Amino acid sequence: MKSPFKFGLVGRNITYSKSPDIFRAIFEIKGVKGEFEVFDLGPSNFEHEFKSLLSRGVTGLSVTIPYKSRVIPLLNNVTPVARSLDAVNSIAINTKRLYGYNTDVFGFSIPLKSLTAQLRRGHALILGSGGGAAAAVYSLHTDYEMGQFTVLGRDRAKLEHLKKSLRTFLINSRIETSTISEFKPAAQYSIVVNCTPLGGWNASDQNPLPDGFIWPMTKIYYDLNYNQDNKVISDAARNSVATIDGAQLLVGQAVRSFELWTGEYVSFEEVYRRVFSAAPQNAT
Repeated sequence: MKSPFKFGLVGRNITYSKSPDIFRAIFEIKGVKGEFEVFDLGPSNFEHEFKSLLSRGVTGLSVTIPYKSRVIPLLNNVTPVARSLDAVNSIAINTKRLYGYNTDVFGFSIPLKSLTAQLRRGHALILGSGGGAAAAVYSLHTDYEMGQFTVLGRDRAKLEHLKKSLRTFLINSRIETSTISEFKPAAQYSIVVNCTPLGGWNASDQNPLPDGFIWPMTKIYYDLNYNQDNKVISDAARNSVATIDGAQLLVGQAVRSFELWTGEYVSFEEVYRRVFSAAPQNAT
């Protein structure tokens, strides 16, 4: 295995990211030298700035909001799953060719393993209409046989685009979309998944839940954000709702990306313990 490795994260307003810590732990576990740099790229000149990264010798890039879809036209190859989800969050670079993957699906599924019975053939409320939402729907359908989804967002066009993209994998499922102003809550959801930045690092005081939603409507709340001051997760826990944050997803997708970029396996559990100083937990 070649070393040192040079990887990075592409996104916007992402100085809070723990990805450098995760890859530092991976390098230590594998006993190799490596670098992981955060590239905060501006939207007005994204394509030019992204292409300039290739001259820096990077061989693997993670991609986060808001560029998971925008980066796709710049790649040489994209897996069918990433193409259908319209979301690439992992790019392998080999002899200047760029290969796009979606490893969020893998990471999303990890903390739900013990909850299969509660999720099967259930109804999920998905907050958000971006790449994280697409990965959540895909995982809940393919890994947990969930049959009904309500996707809630602000932009009708983005919601319809997401629905169209997911049709390939939702053959036997029902997916409904609703803007926030149109939302009419159901009596019960098996799981509510927050795929928006609201409640996260840059918006900790904002609540992603729509008007009319109350905690008795669900037993599981999964927030893709992983900040410790997440007030929505705290409120859910106080109301006896099982909670999951995005920490395991973050580590899971990074471990899978490292494998795609290098061909080498690294233990998810060991990386998680080193970065978050605890063993990974299922919903609490």
